This record gives sequence, structure tokens and C-alpha cells, in this order.
Amino acid sequence: MESIMPEFISSPIFLIIAAVLALFVIIGIVKHTARFLIWIAIIAAILIWIGVVQVPEVREWFENLPK
Repeated sequence: MESIMPEFISSPIFLIIAAVLALFVIIGIVKHTARFLIWIAIIAAILIWIGVVQVPEVREWFENLPK
């Protein structure tokens, strides 16, 4: 029995469909990565803010900055 897969895989229609699907996968990964990085930045900012608020000397230093 002769295999038809090599001809199918190298056909232009299959390559176009594979490229479009790969593009959608890449867009999905980038969107989720951006959302993940935003969450990391928010969590880091909250942790830093909590740390600054808990140290009175640092809090006073930040309060005196605008003066």
C-alpha cells in the first residue's frame, strides 16, 4: 500500500492551514504570557508596597520625598 501522507503534507493547502493554526497558537501564547506578566507585576508591586508600609523608616523617607 502506497503512503499518500508525504504528498499531502507538502501540499500548499495543508501548509497554509498549518501556518494559520500555528499563528493562532502563537497569538494565544503571547496573550496569556502578557496576562501572566501583568499579574506578576501586580503581585510584586503589592508585596513591595506592603514591605514599604511595614518599615517605618522607609515609609517616612517616601513621605518626605515631595517636601
